[in-house]
Amino acid sequence: MTRKRHLRLVTTASALCLFAPLTACATVPTGGPVVKGAGGDDGAGHGGTYVQLLAAGPQDGVGENGLIRGFLRDMGSFDEDYRAARSYMTPQRHDAWQPNGTVWVYEGLDSVVLETTTANDGQSANVRMRTRRVATIEATGQYMPASPEEFIDVTFELAKVEGEWRISELPDELLLSRRDIDRVYRPLNLYFFNRDRSSLVPDPIFLPVQPASDLPAQLSRTLSQMLVDGPTPWLSSAVRSAFPEDTRAEVEFDSGRVTVQLSNEAAATGSDGRVDMAAQLIWTLKQIPEIQELVLRIGDEEVLMPDTGADVLRAGSEVWNSVNPSGVNGDLHAYFMRDGQLWSLDDEQQEEPIPGALGQGALPLERHAIALAEDKVAGVTGQGKVVVSDISAGSTYATVLGQGEYSALSWDGYGNLWVVEDLSEDSEEEGEEPQSAADADDNTDRDASAQPSPDTAENTERSRVWLLRDGIDPVQVAAPHLESTRVTELRASRDGVRVAAITTEDEESRLLVGRVVHSEGTVAAQQFLPLATDLTGVFDLSWRGADQLAVLGSKEIDSVKAYLVSLDGSTESTSASATPGTDMKSIAAAPGEPMLSGVENDHVWLTNDRVTWQRMTDGTNPIYPG
Repeated sequence: MTRKRHLRLVTTASALCLFAPLTACATVPTGGPVVKGAGGDDGAGHGGTYVQLLAAGPQDGVGENGLIRGFLRDMGSFDEDYRAARSYMTPQRHDAWQPNGTVWVYEGLDSVVLETTTANDGQSANVRMRTRRVATIEATGQYMPASPEEFIDVTFELAKVEGEWRISELPDELLLSRRDIDRVYRPLNLYFFNRDRSSLVPDPIFLPVQPASDLPAQLSRTLSQMLVDGPTPWLSSAVRSAFPEDTRAEVEFDSGRVTVQLSNEAAATGSDGRVDMAAQLIWTLKQIPEIQELVLRIGDEEVLMPDTGADVLRAGSEVWNSVNPSGVNGDLHAYFMRDGQLWSLDDEQQEEPIPGALGQGALPLERHAIALAEDKVAGVTGQGKVVVSDISAGSTYATVLGQGEYSALSWDGYGNLWVVEDLSEDSEEEGEEPQSAADADDNTDRDASAQPSPDTAENTERSRVWLLRDGIDPVQVAAPHLESTRVTELRASRDGVRVAAITTEDEESRLLVGRVVHSEGTVAAQQFLPLATDLTGVFDLSWRGADQLAVLGSKEIDSVKAYLVSLDGSTESTSASATPGTDMKSIAAAPGEPMLSGVENDHVWLTNDRVTWQRMTDGTNPIYPG
């Protein structure tokens, strides 16, 4: 689905104020430059109150190991260009050390093992530090979770200075504990466009903050320049930026007004491009509560968007909402199965069977997915076929993939249907040989391009991912990370840029997110990153927003409940509680909509506050479009 935008932009000598209200947006990670924070109540507006570390500095007479442990503790203080950390260094290294912008994250000082080798003359020493790496925050600000096999293994060189041990050589990376990250860094988003520029996509970053009175000015400068510089490497091949390459931004903040002046590289962009640049800036900068107005200049010209009929454009206007990061405009219906029929449920909880062949129960479905435009439904039949039908009176259905074992269905924002085929040994033993769609029975003619589900008799893959353009034309998705494991669930984001998946290996489940790259007729799902590593089991998922998933999961011996999972990769999963007295079997979520769950006794439950669940209706497997 592509949303149409009717936006035009001209340059004029008149000022433009783009009004951004004081509401915060979704959050994500970035590292790199240090931004000083206001602390106290002011700091809370940027993701939580800043807690300043009172650095102790090196103690007189401390030994080699004690010096390094003190250094690691005080490295979490960024005040005055790491003044506390530099106090542990020799005079030469104190002046020369320049962190390279990368942060290695470890669990805590208790997890650090130090091995010391001291020279015979007692004037120099080497201290080797080893601990498991939790994550890396890249210089671009992206938080990259580490695999369990990754370790931090570095050596500090020490020398005596006036009888006291000091560090003479050390890594250029910052070494910070998870607690330091939680205390100092703030998750934020940069916003870029999806492939057809119909929706903005959050690019999570982490920014470190310090106490300062000019936090809004520093944040606005840093975020604006990072936005102009482009997306993080992980997302770059999947999104688009309206800012031309090599564009520079000069930013001024004064009493709630931000003025962003772009260099002449941006002057060649047309009307649509300038609207898109403004949209990226608005959605990125509105995360700073103190910003009330944005003035955009390109070279010496100020930019005016006259279509609104006013010089002041509000962030809630159609200009910005038409590309809002949720991927949704307007309310969505919920859908569920009851007695073999597919029903819809509106925001007033009015129920009715959907029109068309798949809504009338003539062909019972084991799985179903509704297109984001709510004009098509896809399903897996009891015979293991994937069928698609229009949601309209008198519509028929078409078989688009022949007989096989299909474990997941999902529609993206481009109107493409994603299907996961289970090729694992278990499914092959239980099911029959996959069948051509041309050999399958249904009640309508099929498109000649509909391809058969492949014969897997000699195939070592465990999963295969299909993308059906417009729900009709199958293309195999290059997803090497998923092919070697069993994929039990997969959901495409409503912007079409990412997919989230649950994989199962040796009875252990993992939640992953990967980027989607379209190139010359091919589609790839790449660079999968782990999420919700604090959960011991993950069983179902749904996209609640552009940067948040709702999942069913468990922690250690806890029962299954709903959790909210941020895409920044660092935040612990947040409990959304469980339905009382009955086991949850599925989860459904969408931007601005209540969460739904299908439970074991064929009821659908609902929560608006993530605390109290209430029974809503009879049925199974509730979903939202997507």
